[in-house]
Amino acid sequence: MSSTAGTEQSGSLPAELWREQLGGAFGRLVPEAIGARAAHGRMAGTQLGTIAAYRVSGTPQIVRRTPRAVRQTPIDLLKICVQLSGYATVCQDDREIAIAPGQMAIYDTGRPYHLRLERQWSCAVMAFPRGSLSLPERMVVTSMSHAYPLADGPGAVLAGFVSSAVSQRDSIPRTSADRLGEAGLHLVAAALSDAAPCGNDGAADALRLQILTYIRAHLAEPDLTHARVAAVHHMSARTLHRLFEHEQCTVTDYIRSRRLEAAMRDLADPLLAHRSIAAIAAHWCFVGQAHFTRAFHAKYGVNPSAARRGAPATRRQPAPPSSSQL
Repeated sequence: MSSTAGTEQSGSLPAELWREQLGGAFGRLVPEAIGARAAHGRMAGTQLGTIAAYRVSGTPQIVRRTPRAVRQTPIDLLKICVQLSGYATVCQDDREIAIAPGQMAIYDTGRPYHLRLERQWSCAVMAFPRGSLSLPERMVVTSMSHAYPLADGPGAVLAGFVSSAVSQRDSIPRTSADRLGEAGLHLVAAALSDAAPCGNDGAADALRLQILTYIRAHLAEPDLTHARVAAVHHMSARTLHRLFEHEQCTVTDYIRSRRLEAAMRDLADPLLAHRSIAAIAAHWCFVGQAHFTRAFHAKYGVNPSAARRGAPATRRQPAPPSSSQL
């Protein structure tokens, strides 16, 4: 591969600019060179609803999200790294996960970690709010213990999805981006659940996954409540509560959060510009526009009217994509 000044990968950013853009995109991630040469790299990214998708490449280096960065820039995002070339090792919570080309790993940016990136490496990356991944919490935690092969099945589709989304970023309109982001999250969930080990809690996880799938399929129905979900799945309301007591959110919270996300997509859709905010709120079962506005603002940091005008959400969103180009 050609180089510039004996150190830079062809087309890569100067070391200081690389450090600035890497830190801005990934929560103050700091690069450190492996060997005597400075760390260089390049990236391109796009926003797909709640997902940020990137293609990143560079020279051998270690990138760190330090405990100080975690304290000073708290974020609640999961990140998936799909290795395209070279090698990476994710180090977090006393675990080391080696990622070879054709594999992926998932890790938590809300806690300190570092990546060791070797050779002339490139990877596709997705970052998304932890709460937007509709999987049982134990399944998410377990998924962080090993790398996943992407040779076939949902993983192969996911690998192509991330790379294609970045390469087509200039031709994806906002409304399509939101829907592609939703599809991307389903691909992530499918890839992780497809490869998840059964374990002793496999039956409980399978039931939780079945319940989450049922909720997503019936979101627009006003009588979708904790009690109805329990009844449909032939259990008491108390048993359902116990089933989800160690999850990130309760069944009721999950219903409300998914309805708010659906309302956000509708507000951004130009094909639905003729529908009032009140009508969209009612469609997603919010009783009264004032209640909807309060819940929407609590989740996204902006009012529905501002979101419709294109104002970016200020809470629970991935960092904005870098403006650098591949």
